[in-house]
Amino acid sequence: MRAQFGLLTFGVFLIFVAAWISSWILGAIKVQNVAPLVLLSTGVWTISLAIVRKVSHSIDGDAFATFSWGMLFIVLGGSWFLSNIGMAVEFVIVFLLLLLGGLAVATALR
Repeated sequence: MRAQFGLLTFGVFLIFVAAWISSWILGAIKVQNVAPLVLLSTGVWTISLAIVRKVSHSIDGDAFATFSWGMLFIVLGGSWFLSNIGMAVEFVIVFLLLLLGGLAVATALR
C-alpha cells in the first residue's frame, strides 16, 4: 500500500506543477510564484494523506510525521508566496505560529 501512496503522491505533485505552470503561462500568476504555490499545494495534499493514514489503520506509516511535513510545506510555501507578492515579512511569524499551533493540536489529538 505504501508504494501506491508514493506513486499517487508523485502523480499529484506533477499535476500541481502542471497546473501552476499553466496558470503562469496564461498570465494568472508570475513565474516567481510557481514554486511557492507548488510547495503550498503539496503541503495541502500531504495533510490530506495524513488524514487518510490516520483514519485507515491498515496503512503503514506515521500519520503524525506526514501531517508535520504537510504543515511545514504549507508554512514555507505560504511564507514564500506572501513575500513574493509584497506582504510584510512579519507574516512569516504568523505562519510559524500556525505551524506550532497545528502541531500542538495534532500532538494533543494523537
